[in-house]
Amino acid sequence: MLSADFQSRWLGLEAWVSQSWLHDLPDGWVVGLLVLGGDLQLGWPARLAQEVRTGSLIWLNTAAGLPDRCGVLGQEPPEVLMLAYPVNWIHGMLAHLRQELSADLQALLLGPYPPTPMIQRPLEAEDRAWARGLMASTLCAEARRLLEGSRMSEFFFRKVLTEARGEEMFCTRTRRLSLERVAKVREALLQDLENPPTLEELARLCGCHPQYLSRTFSEAAGTTISLFLRRLRIERAAELMSTGRMNASEAALEVGYRSLSHFSQAFRAEKGRSPSQWLRSAASQD
Repeated sequence: MLSADFQSRWLGLEAWVSQSWLHDLPDGWVVGLLVLGGDLQLGWPARLAQEVRTGSLIWLNTAAGLPDRCGVLGQEPPEVLMLAYPVNWIHGMLAHLRQELSADLQALLLGPYPPTPMIQRPLEAEDRAWARGLMASTLCAEARRLLEGSRMSEFFFRKVLTEARGEEMFCTRTRRLSLERVAKVREALLQDLENPPTLEELARLCGCHPQYLSRTFSEAAGTTISLFLRRLRIERAAELMSTGRMNASEAALEVGYRSLSHFSQAFRAEKGRSPSQWLRSAASQD
């Protein structure tokens, strides 16, 4: 399933009070609601309404049943980021990872569906910054689609696969720690794409041996650290070019490529086309 099939939108007071976001959701979606502001209520037929406080992450599955009413508690207007993922994409991704999920997420995402089809979790501090930076309005439509799809899938896996609930099985704990190292490496690389840290520096940051980091990173991320860095560089360069702030040569230098030909090769490997071809395609879809 392509990332273009993901959906994201902000839900303010009007969308929440009118319940338009509920009516717009067809069957076959798993919805995450990041409640960044306001205290809310969600209610189901023949059930008491459940309170949702600021700083909560809510998971819903349209197949399990959506609330039939929602309301606002208090005076603070709601500020909610809605993320919607196709159910068939989730089933395909998680079919062999059921044991990595907490029991309630297993039931909500993969079935059999629970009697109360809502899961509530606290948001982490980093989730607020992530939500603010998700939808970059300055990007063209093509660049925004690519970036949002990548970030939304990363967020989904980070939230559903890294929970530590009850007694962890050893394999689950190992997987969680590997994913945490991937996140640390990603953040360290993003801080300076032009002069990224060495493998040894990354290993010290993660508290492990360089060879162990290299091996476990590849297992968890499905790619090597060097190819992961290339992906981050190209995504950043594409963002810079799509906003018109830099041309290809300037963007290449900004993310650490000293040779335009090397940059073009890397860009084509990641995007399937040259920088100029990608820009023309992005402009035609804006």
